[in-house]
Amino acid sequence: MYALYAMNAIVDLHALYAEVMTGDTGATGSTRSAYDVIWSRFLDGTYIAGNRLPEAALAEELGISRTPVREALSRMLAEGLVTPAARGVVVSGLDHEAMRRLFDLRRNLEGFAAELTATRARDGLIAPAWFTSLRDAARQFAEAVESGDARASSRLNMHFHNLIVEGSGNEFLAEAHRRAIARLAVSTAMNLEHVDWANEAARQHEDIAGAIEAGDVASARSLSEAHIRDAQRVFDEPG
Repeated sequence: MYALYAMNAIVDLHALYAEVMTGDTGATGSTRSAYDVIWSRFLDGTYIAGNRLPEAALAEELGISRTPVREALSRMLAEGLVTPAARGVVVSGLDHEAMRRLFDLRRNLEGFAAELTATRARDGLIAPAWFTSLRDAARQFAEAVESGDARASSRLNMHFHNLIVEGSGNEFLAEAHRRAIARLAVSTAMNLEHVDWANEAARQHEDIAGAIEAGDVASARSLSEAHIRDAQRVFDEPG
């Protein structure tokens, strides 16, 4: 009975994390859909800092009225993802010092998430299907890197990291992670265009997944923190 409860807990968090990723659970379906589409474009590098997001054009592209697009953009404005501009909003940018603070936050969040998830793995609180999903995510990311598709790599990279946060069983960690990731992604998604780093990141994903599955709590945290530290180094490199 306890094992069944633990397995259900991670399924419940999966649903909760999906809601956190797409915004307020009280939002209308069309507003959440608009938010989800726009937010996913932050993560995969479609939108970068300074891009204008015209309400009318987005509504036409998504095949919905302007109202849900306006509501989605208003939510993003409140979250700091976009900034008011003439006749609309633009994707918010961050200075180098703010980026450093966000990388510090992400490193600690993901290190803690890996520690919690590895602890739950060690204690037998994670269903086998989740480990399959994590291994699949690492493999699919490596395949996208091999194909040279930086945008797909960015999406799959985020999927891998989100799975680990989901596995932590901590919905408050998931919410903090979502906010940090969205602010970072508009400036860092194209990190994976650096071929050497993309290949190294794929290897690091395999190591992190292995440590978590083995229940090696210390290694899971240290490898995850080192991974984000390396991502920051690549971002900081000139050119």
